Amino acid sequence: MGIEYKIRFPVPQGFGTEQLQHRLPASEAAPGRMPAYDFALEADGFYFIDHLGDASTAALAMRVLIDAALSITPSVQISEL
Repeated sequence: MGIEYKIRFPVPQGFGTEQLQHRLPASEAAPGRMPAYDFALEADGFYFIDHLGDASTAALAMRVLIDAALSITPSVQISEL
């Protein structure tokens, strides 16, 4: 259970998340618990899910992803799925 979002932006060819991983907050969870968030890079932007366990960590992660997208393009579209 959680809230799913799509952060749409034109993903450049060869764009990866390796350097982005270093800026994201740790999302580890205790055994038997969900992590604060998960994300994936897709052809049209980032898929992001807030698992509703740690709001501040998930919010920071979403901000990092939005900032990364905005470093590529002047605007992004964010929608709840």
